[in-house]
Amino acid sequence: MWDGSGLSERYILIIFSVLFLVLVTGFFFLGGLDFGVGSDDLVEKGSGSEGFVDISGSIVDNPSLRRYGLASVAVDGETRIFVTGYGGPNALMRWKDGKLVSDTPENLRDPDTNAIGAASCDIDGDGQEEIYVLTTGNQYGGKKDTRDRLYDRQDGEWVDLLDGSDVTNRYSGRSVGCHYSPEGYAFFVARYGGPMQMITKEGDELKDLAPEYGMDKVTGGRSVVNIPQEDGPDLFVGNERGPNFYYNRTENGYEEVAEKLGVADTSLPARGTTVYDRGEDGDLDLAISNWNSENKIYRRSEDGYEDVTSEDFSIRGPARSLVAADFNNDGQTSIYLNNIASRGKAPNKFFDSRGTQIPIGEASEPQGLGTGATVTDINQDGTLEMVLAHGETGSQPLTMYKVPNKNSFLRIQPVWKSSAPARNSLVKINGKAKDVDGGSGYLNQMEPWTHFGNISLPVEATVIFPDGEKTSTQIEERKVKIKHPEQEKN
Repeated sequence: MWDGSGLSERYILIIFSVLFLVLVTGFFFLGGLDFGVGSDDLVEKGSGSEGFVDISGSIVDNPSLRRYGLASVAVDGETRIFVTGYGGPNALMRWKDGKLVSDTPENLRDPDTNAIGAASCDIDGDGQEEIYVLTTGNQYGGKKDTRDRLYDRQDGEWVDLLDGSDVTNRYSGRSVGCHYSPEGYAFFVARYGGPMQMITKEGDELKDLAPEYGMDKVTGGRSVVNIPQEDGPDLFVGNERGPNFYYNRTENGYEEVAEKLGVADTSLPARGTTVYDRGEDGDLDLAISNWNSENKIYRRSEDGYEDVTSEDFSIRGPARSLVAADFNNDGQTSIYLNNIASRGKAPNKFFDSRGTQIPIGEASEPQGLGTGATVTDINQDGTLEMVLAHGETGSQPLTMYKVPNKNSFLRIQPVWKSSAPARNSLVKINGKAKDVDGGSGYLNQMEPWTHFGNISLPVEATVIFPDGEKTSTQIEERKVKIKHPEQEKN
């Protein structure tokens, strides 16, 4: 006689199989790999006393969103952080009452344009930095269905200068940076599948300088960095689907010399790029992260750049942004490599200036969907904070880290003729060189200051402004602004 026991066993197996499938599926979608994770899920707690400490709890109203670009901008004399929103609003954040809070005017939120990159720069000479926001619409490359924004602060309100302008960008892109051109400060826009732009303001009109200087090239533009020189900043553009560009400043404009200098890397898909004094010899060197390809460190030499990539730094991975700074005020520059874990765990990495991997602490984010980054002393305690954005394949909150220390520091902001920060300036102290970042190493712009650790006062500082003007002064305070010589005369 049939007693149903075989059927019961089959039902039990089916039930357990369904439960197992539900549990696995739930873990995949809710466990933090792709969608909607909290900052606690991104951080590996207890990963050692060295390296970064997670201070993301200091960020107020920090939902899981898709974000790309971060820029430290000067607004009314205060450094704030602009965050681009992708499928959601932008945010302008400030430090207030011990917390990083949103203080975003309604017209800056702009939630429907899928913004990706941002940078600030005083292109109209009014003493306030304008904010350029690069949008993508729904396009990976080529023409897009949105337009970019260029916000100018006028009488306390943000006004879009690109509204109705003939130079409005209609192509998708990745990065935008502040560059001092032969005609003054400008925004260099790295388009993807469209001619690159260099936008400045001439009188009441915006002007694209790129065609005039032969810089309106079409490729897969990814990153933009300035390399300040004695006679003005050179410009490096990291690309994929074609060689990188290196625009050497000449008497009459620019000469593209990437191949000649040894940094064209035609077969490598560039992502993050940063400029730093690797050898502490007063020369600025280059570090470049490449998507799932060998990363590079190039030392400046008499004839160009020499490949000095370490074994640790060269290791391939899903690289995004790259940051170089003195995070612990020990006087040494370190490099932070931000990865995107879109296809499995991909922890971020931390290196010394020579590219040797060092302990990262709580900032490895093995499940982090890393995109942009910015570094600034947002709380003005003398130690740099690093803020990371996440997105692309899912929503995650912002994270923020610092390396606690009791070392000395020195912060210098070169000030332009207009009274705005003099981005692209070069500051030298004790034989070491640091630049005032113009962005965008790739979805990044750092604070408009130079930050030196382990400095004894008094000390002499030399500032080379982007127009070639130079000034040296004795520094006796930990935080100083140094004016352009023309401003000092007025």
